[in-house]
Amino acid sequence: MKIYSLRRSKKVLLGVYHLLRRKKKKLLPAQINEIQNDLKTLQEEILKKNRENANYLAHKCQDYGSGILKKSRWEQIRDFVFAFAFALVVAFIIRQMWFELYEIPSGSMRPTFKEKDHLIVSKTDFGINVPFTTDHFYFDPNLVKRSGIIIFTVENMDVSDPNTMYFYIFPGKKQFVKRMMGKSGDTVYFYGGQMYGIDKEGNDISHELQPQRQKKIHHVPFIRFSGMATLSEPFQSSMGNAYRMAILHQMNEPVARLTFLGNQRLEGEMLYTQRIHDTNAPLPENYYQLWGMENYAIARIVGKEELKTYAEKNDLVLGEENLYLEMKHHPNLHHLELGKDLYGRIHPQFILSTSVIPLGEIHLKRLFNNLSTERFVVKSGYAKRYSAIKAALPTHLLLRLEDVPDGIYEFDRGQAYQVKWGGILKKLPEDHPLQKYSPDRMRKLFNFGITFDRRFVQGSQFETDRFAYFREGDLCLLEAPIFKKGESELESFIEKEQERSENSNGRSPYIPFLDNGPPLTEGGKIDVQKIKQYGLKIPENMYLALGDNFANSGDSREFGFVPQVNLRGGPSFIFWPFGKRFGPPNQPPYPWWTLPNGIIWSLALVCLILWYVYHRRHHRLPLDI
Repeated sequence: MKIYSLRRSKKVLLGVYHLLRRKKKKLLPAQINEIQNDLKTLQEEILKKNRENANYLAHKCQDYGSGILKKSRWEQIRDFVFAFAFALVVAFIIRQMWFELYEIPSGSMRPTFKEKDHLIVSKTDFGINVPFTTDHFYFDPNLVKRSGIIIFTVENMDVSDPNTMYFYIFPGKKQFVKRMMGKSGDTVYFYGGQMYGIDKEGNDISHELQPQRQKKIHHVPFIRFSGMATLSEPFQSSMGNAYRMAILHQMNEPVARLTFLGNQRLEGEMLYTQRIHDTNAPLPENYYQLWGMENYAIARIVGKEELKTYAEKNDLVLGEENLYLEMKHHPNLHHLELGKDLYGRIHPQFILSTSVIPLGEIHLKRLFNNLSTERFVVKSGYAKRYSAIKAALPTHLLLRLEDVPDGIYEFDRGQAYQVKWGGILKKLPEDHPLQKYSPDRMRKLFNFGITFDRRFVQGSQFETDRFAYFREGDLCLLEAPIFKKGESELESFIEKEQERSENSNGRSPYIPFLDNGPPLTEGGKIDVQKIKQYGLKIPENMYLALGDNFANSGDSREFGFVPQVNLRGGPSFIFWPFGKRFGPPNQPPYPWWTLPNGIIWSLALVCLILWYVYHRRHHRLPLDI
C-alpha cells in the first residue's frame, strides 16, 4: 500500500467530504455516522501532522469514495459535461473580451507577421466587446490609431470562405489581422508606396499614415486594375459567348461601367459612389486617377524575343540587353476592347498602356538583393505556394527549381531562408542553390514569386502581383529604388515615354508612365483639393484595413471597409518564434491605462478574488463535518 503524504491525505479528505455532501440523502444514518467519524478522525490527524495515522485513515476513506460514495455513470457524464461546458464558456468570454492567442495563417502581413507566427491579442485596445456578437458594450474611436494593427471578425462582411471552427467543435467566423490605414471620415491618396491623407476636418494626417518606423512597409491602392467585375447582358459575339456590360468594383464599391455598344464601339464611364467620394468635389475625369492608381504599374520581366512583335508595332528600338521590365499601367475609359479575362470570360475591358525598360546586370542584381517572395514549398524540383501545399496542381503551371532540395523556403529582402518546424527560419548560406544569383533565377522568382502559378504571368494580358512605381524620382520595384534618379537608363526611359505620348493619337492614346509626384503643393504642404477630388474617402463608422504584403493580401481593396462593430482588438506581442520579430509588433504603441483595460482587468481581478475566497472556504481546515 502506497504511503500518502499529508498533502495527499488532505486531498482525499476533501474529495470524500464533498462526495458525502452530495450522496448524504441516499445513505443510511449508520453509514453517514461511520463516514463522518472517520473523516473527523482523519482531519484531526492531519492537523496534528501525524502522517502515519493520517495515511491509514486516508486509505480507509478512499475506499468509501470508490465504494458506497462512488458516482454513477450518469453522474460522471453529467459532471464532465458541466465542467466542459463551463470551461468553454469561460474560454470564449476570455477570448472575446480580454485576450486570446492567435496564429497567423497566411503571408498577407509579411514582413510584420509571417505564417505560423503566434501572437497575444488584446481585446481591450479599443473597447469592451459583447461576447458572441459583433457589437461593443463600449467603444472609443479615439483609441484606434492610424497605421496600427487591428483584429476584426468578418461576420456580415463580403468575404469569401468566412467560416471557421473554434476548438474544432463550434462554427464561427474568421478573424483577420490587418493594418488600419484610414479612419471614419479620412480621405487618403496613394503615391510611391506611401499614403497621404486628410481627416474629416481637412488636417494633414500623412505623418500618421507613414511613420518612420514603417518606412519599409509600402501600400498599393488596388489588387487588380479591373478590381472585381460584375458582368451582365450576355450576347453572342464573333469571339463567342460574351457579356455586354462590366461594372468594375474597387474597395467593394462600383466605380466604373464598361459597355459594348456594338459595331466595335465601346464606352466607359465613372460611377458616382457617395460612400467613397467627397460630395463637394467633382468626380475624377478617368478611372486611372482614382486614389493615385495612375502612379502604379503591374510589372514582369520578359526576354528580348518576347518583346520583338510589340516593339515593331510601337516603333520601339530594343537595346543589347536580353531581359526587359514590362510594365502595364493607366486603365483608360477611352481605350477599351472586347476581350478575354484570366477566367476566359469575354467582356469589355481596358487596353492598358505598356512600357518597357532594359534590365542591365546592375539592375538585376539590385532586384536580387531586394527580392522577397511568398513562402513556398519545393518538391521534386517544382515549387508552389505554401498556402497551396495540399492542392494538386499540374506541373506545367508550377515553377521549376530543379537544383533546389525539397523543403519550405522564402526570400526576405534578398536573403533566402529555409523554414523549419514551427515557422523557425534558417538563413541559407551563399553557396546554397537558391541563394546563388543568376539572371534566369532572378526572372523566375520575380515573376512567379507571389502566386507560383504561370497562368497569371504568361500572355499579353498578364496580371502579376509585382508592382512598379515612382518615388521621389526613383523607379521602385520590390519596395526599393531599382532605377535611381539621374541614371542614364531611367532618363532615356522618361524621354521615350514623353515622345510616345506626344506621337500618339485619340484612337490609340498612350499615357506615359512618369513620376507625377506626391499630392503636395509647391510649398510642400498637403494638396487638400487634390486629395478631396482623387482620394479615397472612408465612410462613417468604417475603417480601411490593408495588409502589409500588398502583393498578396485579401483586404479592404477586395472586401471593402471594415465596420466599426467588427473590430475586436489588436495584437500586442509576438511570442513565437523567437528572433528579431519577437516582442511587440511594428505599430504605434497603444496606451495601457484606458477605460476598457481598467474595466476588464478589474473584473478579472474581482473574479480571481472571489474564486480564491470560495476555494479557501471549501479547502481550508478544519471542515465542519
